[in-house]
Amino acid sequence: MNKKLVVLTLTGALVFSLSLPAMASEPVAVPISAAVSVEDIQQLPASVLYYGTVQEIVKGEDGAISQLRLTSERYGEYVMHISEQTVWIDSGLCKASNAEDLQVGEGIYVFHSPAETSSLPPQSAAFAVVRNVLMDAGCAQYHVVEEAALENGQLTITTSNGGLLLRADSETPITQYGTDKALTLEDIRAGDRVMAWYGAVAQSEPAQAQAAHLMLLPREEAQPAPAEEQEAMTRAELVTLLHEKAGKPVVNYLMNYQDVSEDAPYAEAIRWATSEGLVSGYGSRTFGPDDIVTREQLVTILWRYAGSPMLMDYTGLTQFDDVGEISRFAQPAFAWAHQKGYMTAVEGNLLKPQSSADDETVNAMIDAVTAANA
Repeated sequence: MNKKLVVLTLTGALVFSLSLPAMASEPVAVPISAAVSVEDIQQLPASVLYYGTVQEIVKGEDGAISQLRLTSERYGEYVMHISEQTVWIDSGLCKASNAEDLQVGEGIYVFHSPAETSSLPPQSAAFAVVRNVLMDAGCAQYHVVEEAALENGQLTITTSNGGLLLRADSETPITQYGTDKALTLEDIRAGDRVMAWYGAVAQSEPAQAQAAHLMLLPREEAQPAPAEEQEAMTRAELVTLLHEKAGKPVVNYLMNYQDVSEDAPYAEAIRWATSEGLVSGYGSRTFGPDDIVTREQLVTILWRYAGSPMLMDYTGLTQFDDVGEISRFAQPAFAWAHQKGYMTAVEGNLLKPQSSADDETVNAMIDAVTAANA
């Protein structure tokens, strides 16, 4: 599963860590003129481990736990946001745990999103709360399966951005979260979330370990396809729309794109958008006029069109499960778009930054942005 690191220097904006919270990297400045491209991206871990003591349990109107305020001698205070997607694990018994009997003062492990606010205390979305941790060695670990290869009765799971190989065979117990159902090696596939119990890790490249137990976590429910698929928009079509909104200005600007012909119908629109700093293409001197516009490219271009407004102390994106997939260049734009109500979640609790932006979304957002800046 490809994840991307997003880093901001804004006070109160989202920042992302590459390892444990206490080892967060220094912020990286993002120039407003940064290209709308996929370059300069670092791999993001599937989760970050925090361990500490429960200070406060916050519940919603339905009585379910919505937040945990934790304290840790090593990591300091943290607020973990609990959702329906958060799993509760009894590490010692290798089974699901009952969240209702959680007590203040209990020590727990939390595998949470790499995305966290820079507020005090930091806040993040909890993926897995692990209780009854008898010892660090062999504790339940949260992983996302990047590849699952079954050969000669042995399953090899690739995880940790290719940095860890977990082995399992017919002797490895495999269970399903929240049930007594026993699974087989064939039930584990790429994209799954699992809890894995294992001991010693061979310090090879990549690292390797033999799983003593695997637990398959709930999969996302498949979303029904819409009755009529909406057409996606290309990058050339998007800048053409913006060019028309601006009155089709003619600019004297030398483009440096190898894939944009001077006599192309969209050439003047791309020339104008580039001169205005709305786009700058990819690092290989290409613009990709026929590439489908992604949701993060859409919000970034329109954020620049609106003057690149910066937000302070905005934590609204932490509620989304895939916030870590937003590329670095798009982070301030997504914060702005969500705060303004221009971009909302799709498919439940997902922003889908890498998915295509359909015509309806593009036109609605362009109308909203141009009306706000009229």
